[in-house]
Amino acid sequence: MKETVSSYTRSQRSQGLTEFAIIAPIILLLTFGIIDFGRALYLYITLQQAANEGARVAVRASDFIDANGVGCSPPGYVHCWPTDSDVANAIQGHAVIMNLANNPACPNGPLPNNGTPVGSPQLPAANTGWIFITDPSADGNGKPNGPRGGLGSYPSPNLGGGCNDITPAVGNEPIKVTLWYTFRPVTPIIQQVVGNNIVITAYAIYRAEYSN
Repeated sequence: MKETVSSYTRSQRSQGLTEFAIIAPIILLLTFGIIDFGRALYLYITLQQAANEGARVAVRASDFIDANGVGCSPPGYVHCWPTDSDVANAIQGHAVIMNLANNPACPNGPLPNNGTPVGSPQLPAANTGWIFITDPSADGNGKPNGPRGGLGSYPSPNLGGGCNDITPAVGNEPIKVTLWYTFRPVTPIIQQVVGNNIVITAYAIYRAEYSN
């Protein structure tokens, strides 16, 4: 009787281990898949909020007085016009967990591959992003293509490489801020199924509030 019970217990234990060995990979895949999906969703929401913040900075004109009582405009100017670098700083300040400082060669357009990341020969490196400040078209190849303050501390575009020179918006012209971010999943199987790098995109279009 004891031998029968012992044999049955061993059989049940072996069966349980076998079932666990079969189910464990599926459970791990689902677990890491949920983690990757959550990461991607969080990054998308953050990028969209950052794009909105950048676009708001791009179209807004305001007077600014620093701690020493000195205005940011030269004498005779009324407004402090925002620049490309102001927009980029606002975006990076909102998306603090992301590396969005790796700007492309053409921040004011055109966007690579006519604005379509899928199949584009130019993409941000893994876990980094690009900032584009352009006109509202899909490929970012029109005018105006920047805030009224111009480039700011941004380097001049490589016009010889096909980049657009910046044409600042005036009046109520629209400006579009587009973000490309290359997301790399942590799950190897998901990397093979959906691609090693997934480009998350976000954009916002606002009309300039420049009155003069």
